[in-house]
Amino acid sequence: MPDVTVKLTVGTVSIEVAGEQSYVDPKFEELVSRFLSSRRPQAVESSSFAPPEQEGGKKTSAAEFLKRGDFKNQSDRALALGFYLEKFEHHANFTSTELAQLGRETKQPFANASDSVAKLTSRGLMMSAGDKDGQRAYALTASGETYIEGLLTAQ
Repeated sequence: MPDVTVKLTVGTVSIEVAGEQSYVDPKFEELVSRFLSSRRPQAVESSSFAPPEQEGGKKTSAAEFLKRGDFKNQSDRALALGFYLEKFEHHANFTSTELAQLGRETKQPFANASDSVAKLTSRGLMMSAGDKDGQRAYALTASGETYIEGLLTAQ
């Protein structure tokens, strides 16, 4: 049987196992259950996430949304604002320009939104989602959603 490599990255945790299939499958499951067991319940929650509304049925603003989480750096903020656009504004995808504008609107501008998006894409938390208005569009991956939900519930 040929050698296989399986890699999973969630947030800052990365698990990679290489070898024969008969070794890789059980070892990978063991490592996932050992190091990511605290994240598994969040993945179940992600399918039932509903954006909370304020009193009177008003929509939550992006600035208010950012106050709900523990977003330590620009990458976390970029991912959170992408999550906001997808879940609260119902965008199928978004561009780095839209993220930069939303950052300015929340009074937390990015030094370089495109750089943050590139880093998130390389970490597997965002993915390319075609083109929008002549620019590359992005969307959050399931891992990205789980990561943000973890930061939101960490408060």
